[in-house]
Amino acid sequence: MATKTTWKVRARVERSGRYAEYDDVATLYSPNGVPTAKQVLAAQLAEIIRQYPHLRGGKITGSATRIN
Repeated sequence: MATKTTWKVRARVERSGRYAEYDDVATLYSPNGVPTAKQVLAAQLAEIIRQYPHLRGGKITGSATRIN
């Protein structure tokens, strides 16, 4: 059975004055237990880079806090 967790995620990637950010609540379903905050942030940053590949190699900032 998958584990459902809710996280407050804030992630930002900036390069050459251009940026993309995510600042919202994310609900995750994980088949292997509860993910760590580092894993949640990495997944969100990977999604940002997938959508905005020109930001690859830019400055990364962010945090993830588990709500429940």
